[in-house]
Amino acid sequence: MGRDVSIAISAKDNFSQAITTMRNANQGFNKDLTGLQSKLNELNKTKAILKVDTDKAKASLKDAEKQFIKTGDAADKLNLELANSNYENARRNLSLVSDNAKKAEKDMRSLADTVSKSENRASNTGSSGNSIINSLAASGATKMVGDMFGNVATTWINSAYGAEAGTMASSMLSSGAMGAAIGTAIAPGIGTAIGALGGAVIGYINGSNTIYENKDEAFKKYYNELYSGVLDNQSQALTSGSGIASGREMNKISFQTLLGKSEANKYLKSLVQFGMDTPFEYDSLVDISKVLLAYGYKQDEILPLLEKVGNTGSALSMSVQDMKFVSTALGRMKTTGKTTMEYLNPLLERGIDVWSYLAEASGKTKKEVQEMVSKGLVPGEKAAKAIADYMGYNFAGNMEKQAQTYSGLISTLEDAKAELNNSMGEGYNNTRKKGIEDEINFLEGNTGDSMKEAYNKIGQWKAYQENQAEQFQRDVMSSVMSGELASSLHDSEQRAAVERLMKEYSEAKKKQDTRYRSYDEESAIKAGAEMGRVLAEAQAIATNEYNASEGAQLALESNKTLAENLKNDTASLDAYWDAGYVMGQEFTKGLSSAIQEGSSITAPKGDIYQPAQPPVNNRGGYAFGLSNVPYNNYPAYLHEGERVLTASENRSYSAGTPPIKITGNTFVVRNDSDFKGVAREIASLIKQAFILAQ
Repeated sequence: MGRDVSIAISAKDNFSQAITTMRNANQGFNKDLTGLQSKLNELNKTKAILKVDTDKAKASLKDAEKQFIKTGDAADKLNLELANSNYENARRNLSLVSDNAKKAEKDMRSLADTVSKSENRASNTGSSGNSIINSLAASGATKMVGDMFGNVATTWINSAYGAEAGTMASSMLSSGAMGAAIGTAIAPGIGTAIGALGGAVIGYINGSNTIYENKDEAFKKYYNELYSGVLDNQSQALTSGSGIASGREMNKISFQTLLGKSEANKYLKSLVQFGMDTPFEYDSLVDISKVLLAYGYKQDEILPLLEKVGNTGSALSMSVQDMKFVSTALGRMKTTGKTTMEYLNPLLERGIDVWSYLAEASGKTKKEVQEMVSKGLVPGEKAAKAIADYMGYNFAGNMEKQAQTYSGLISTLEDAKAELNNSMGEGYNNTRKKGIEDEINFLEGNTGDSMKEAYNKIGQWKAYQENQAEQFQRDVMSSVMSGELASSLHDSEQRAAVERLMKEYSEAKKKQDTRYRSYDEESAIKAGAEMGRVLAEAQAIATNEYNASEGAQLALESNKTLAENLKNDTASLDAYWDAGYVMGQEFTKGLSSAIQEGSSITAPKGDIYQPAQPPVNNRGGYAFGLSNVPYNNYPAYLHEGERVLTASENRSYSAGTPPIKITGNTFVVRNDSDFKGVAREIASLIKQAFILAQ
């Protein structure tokens, strides 16, 4: 009478010698899987480093593009081409490594599939060979149909719900189809169902991991770009600020000459604030102020005049350059004491009704004022003051109104940023001056004289090398074309090669000589090509001979020694060389690193040590697991989809043997010998599942 045993699958140990050989071959497959995994790990590490290099090259390319667009300079164009070349090289290297990593993953899946198929063949072959063929046919058909439906479903899900849902569906459907194929090969029906379910579970795990990898890559790219952006912005601010501070330092010296040190500092400070409150830029205010001071305006008269001009310009939509012309025209009238059409026209052309202003100020009609101006009867200083006063009265408050518009606020914001950058620039310039002075003293002192002498010798050596290389070119080329061997060619092989070229060149040249009876135009044209080939070979021989010369060999040995010494010195201390590597490694860290670091807690000073406990609203939580609960009643935040193990289950995992349960229907074992076959079959399936899950 049979005994009921709670197992999932029944099998017999009835293997042939061929199938036993197939099982033994799986050990070799497993070793190959390990090798492929190691290769994939190395490729992924290299890929992370190249990703950082590619991002840096891309950022440099953007900077070069901006600089070339800004200047159009030939040097900037060269820098742009070089940056583009560097980026393309980095991108190609990254693409190559990425392709190799994908190929390694594909090879692993292919090898795992081979292992699974070999196991399936071994476990399903009995005394009849037809059972193997039938199982393989069922397995292949199941997988093919599953893949077809999987592709259709994935495409639809991608379109309907996005790439993340599509990735999960693709992984589950693909693994489910593979699992169903394995189950079909073992035991069609119940085996197909169990295999499909197991494959779908593995697919869910793989899909979750793929989605996490995608998020992790996006996270790393985001904070890498954020890091680069912060440094780039700071560098640009420093460059801009240093230039602003340098210009203002020169202005300070100029105004100290005009107004004196104390008054100059006070006046320039007032210009900064006036520029932030008005459409005028600081540099324009400096230029106008110099003009008005030269035209006899006093320091305390300039800003009130500029305020009137600024209000008028805001009302009449003048540019800063227009307002500068208006200020200059008024200054000329004041200085010369004349009111002429030459001075009034710039005002009239910009919409300022000077005739009405002068008429109201003098109590005369416009026609009378025009006649007085033509006769030179209107004093320039009085006319300039009257025009400015009426401008200020008629257009009062317009700059303030304009300052509240979008463009006005943008202008004010730009002024504020300029002031901020100027602060950085002042700090940099003032501190950098000391270093620049020290460098000047160094170069102009005794050491500098020694360096000049050394640089002079270095220049002589470089020139000697170039002269020698050119001499070799001249000797070989002249020998070939003149037919007379140069006396400097001593090496026997060199002489033989040059003599051969001399003969070939001479023969080609004869074919171009119209005095020969054998001359024909077609042969002459071909002879030209032959002469070009001979001269090109002659140039190559000259280059080779120079490289073999004493001077070139000395330069080579010198460079080799330099490289060797630099290599040895750099290797003597990690800090010399691994800064770039350390930063590259930092940018390979992703979400897991951020979560772990964000979850760390330090006990308050003076507290007795106890294991860290999760804080309220802990953003890290234990979404990636907790290997051991440190004490009883340990609080933890759990997330949907996580699993909590018992102590017994955890010990099994820690021992490297995950708990496995096979549940389902009840099967009948007819005799004791069946137990061994059942156990072997279960072990085989578990092994296949682990291979597929890797």
